[in-house]
Amino acid sequence: MQERDRLLIEEQFAERVARAESRFFVPLPLAFSDDPWYNTQVSFLLEALDALPRRPDIAFDSVWKVLEKSADAWAPARAGRRLTITDALGHLSADPRLSGPVAEALLGDVPSQTCGYLFKRLISRNPPASSERAVKRLMNGYGAGDALPAEIKAFLALVEKKYAASDTDTARRGAALIRRALTGETLDIEGTRVALSLPARIRILLCGLLYTARNERYHGESFSPFYSSAASIKTYTHPHYLFLVAYALVHLLWGHGGHAYAPALDAVEENTVVNLREARALYARHWTG
Repeated sequence: MQERDRLLIEEQFAERVARAESRFFVPLPLAFSDDPWYNTQVSFLLEALDALPRRPDIAFDSVWKVLEKSADAWAPARAGRRLTITDALGHLSADPRLSGPVAEALLGDVPSQTCGYLFKRLISRNPPASSERAVKRLMNGYGAGDALPAEIKAFLALVEKKYAASDTDTARRGAALIRRALTGETLDIEGTRVALSLPARIRILLCGLLYTARNERYHGESFSPFYSSAASIKTYTHPHYLFLVAYALVHLLWGHGGHAYAPALDAVEENTVVNLREARALYARHWTG
């Protein structure tokens, strides 16, 4: 079967990758192990690498499978009820072992395209069905004393009040504010000072962003990103970031797991910083513009 001709944006992206002073992505070394579960997950990591650099969206799909299995292994067991991935991610977001340098690095460099996506889903509520599910996941409590839903709800209400208009400029400014909030910056929104805690930001990252993007792709609710006349170099930043987040979190979970194949936590942190830097070098102004 003959390979189809590349679309213009695909050609432009390939040319950018070829001439950029960027390694695109630097994988962490994989340890040898005869553990069947681990080797199954490695197969999907290799599948993800095969999709790069042309299809970071497909790479994200593959790594998500590993993240889902890894999160499920972390979640507390419940007698008489199978724990859903929604529950697993909710519990994971509040686990203090995630609240460290890797999460801070990921949240400190979110592309503007991704913040625009979050603004549409959580503030503009578009598309309605997917947005409703995303907000509901953020409003759910996971375990006794889970204060994150109230914190996130109050923040979203402030943003929605300030950026209620549906025009493009308002959406752009609202997305920029979400980007600042995800870094942990203290913001003044209509006279109210607010700074999201790291666990709240991690929950938005896991339950509001990654899981929503995965569901929309899996259920065919979102347009395959690079087959649109509106696609641009900036379009690539969003799935690239999703892939980087999922990849980093997988290795962070493994690093805390205590298994023989677990990577060193400082290596995961360094790798995350390197891959974010390589992405910025590749996309330049398209990452934050």
